[in-house]
Amino acid sequence: GAAYLVMELFDGESLDKRLERLGHLPWPDALRIGRQLATSLAAAHAHGIVHRDLKPDNVFLVRDAEVLGGERAKILDFGIAKLVDERAGGVKTRAGMVLGTPPYMSPEQCRGSGEVDHRSDIYSLGCVLFHLLTGRPPFDREGFGELYAAHLTEAPPRPSLLVPALPPEVDALVLRCLEKAPEARFASMSELADALARAMPGHGSL
Repeated sequence: GAAYLVMELFDGESLDKRLERLGHLPWPDALRIGRQLATSLAAAHAHGIVHRDLKPDNVFLVRDAEVLGGERAKILDFGIAKLVDERAGGVKTRAGMVLGTPPYMSPEQCRGSGEVDHRSDIYSLGCVLFHLLTGRPPFDREGFGELYAAHLTEAPPRPSLLVPALPPEVDALVLRCLEKAPEARFASMSELADALARAMPGHGSL
C-alpha cells in the first residue's frame, strides 16, 4: 500500500559532465545536440510549456543507436517550467521574481518583469550552444548582478573569437539566439531546429 514513483533509468552521461571532461565539443556535435534540444523544446512549447532553466546540468545524453551520433539528448528538471497563459500572450510570474540560472538566463528573466514566453528558452539554448562550442557561457562574470547586467546590456562575443575554426554560419546562428530583443531571435524552436540542421555538415538528421 506504499506510494512509489516509476522513473526512467538513463544510460549515458550528463552534458555538464561531458563539458567537464572535454572542455568544449566539436562544433558538429554541439549542433547535433542543440538540434535535438530544439526539437524537444518545440514539442514542449506546442503544449504551452516554457522550461525557463535550460542549462548543461539539465541535459542528459542517453545512448541510442537509432539516432545520429548514437545518443539522444533528454531535457530534465521542468521544476520551474510554466504554462503559457494564451490570453495574456506569455508566461506570467510575479513581478520582481528572478527564476533561472544566471549564466543561461534571458534578458527578460534577468529583469524579473513577470512575463516571458518561448523565446526566453531560445535565448537560453543560445547560451548552452555557446558553452558547448567554446567551453564557457557567453558572459563570464563573478557575481549574479554582473551577469544580469551583461545579459541586459552587453553584446556577446562571436563564438569564433574563442574557437577560430568555427564556420561563420555557426556564429550567426548563435548570435541570433542571443539577441536582446525577443522579436529579433528565431521565431520558434522549430525554426531554430531547421537552422541547426542546415548548418550541420551534410545537413545531418536526427
